[in-house]
Amino acid sequence: MGVLETIYIVCLICGVLYALFALIFGHTGADGMGHGHAHLPVFQPILLVSGATAFGAAGYLLTRFTSLSTLMVLGAAVILGAGLAVAAYFLWVEPMSRAESSTGYAMSQLGGKIGEVSTTIPVNGLGEVLVAMVSGTTFHMAASLDGIPIKQGSRVVVVEVRDHVLYVTPFPHEASEKEEE
Repeated sequence: MGVLETIYIVCLICGVLYALFALIFGHTGADGMGHGHAHLPVFQPILLVSGATAFGAAGYLLTRFTSLSTLMVLGAAVILGAGLAVAAYFLWVEPMSRAESSTGYAMSQLGGKIGEVSTTIPVNGLGEVLVAMVSGTTFHMAASLDGIPIKQGSRVVVVEVRDHVLYVTPFPHEASEKEEE
């Protein structure tokens, strides 16, 4: 076994071990890289490892199963490794970076949301409303926009948000049921 063949095997085994480690433990330790520096996608660990793994696999397979010269195998392995890393970036890493979403929200986004009164809202006071959001359910201080009391358990619509207080009105369906009673 030659030196290059050993390098190919080491790259392949290290790449497979890294993939197993990332699969089992999830976090790959890449968070600390690049803070305060220019973001260079080439230096993302997943791309470096995938390129090195493809380099090792291609080099080993081409050495064992073809009659290509050592220099041809090395060139082909480098091209295949770099090609896989570039493909991984454009097909996986870059699209996923745009797909990230935040669980945070701004109070101004609550307008139009439907909630449920968890603490009765008095005529001239504050109660509490439970609003379902992407990140889960949240409780907010609420006041009646119409100046009417709204009982606990009633569904309401957030009409306005001022000074971190939701101004709500009974959900139209709920209001029409109460008028019928």
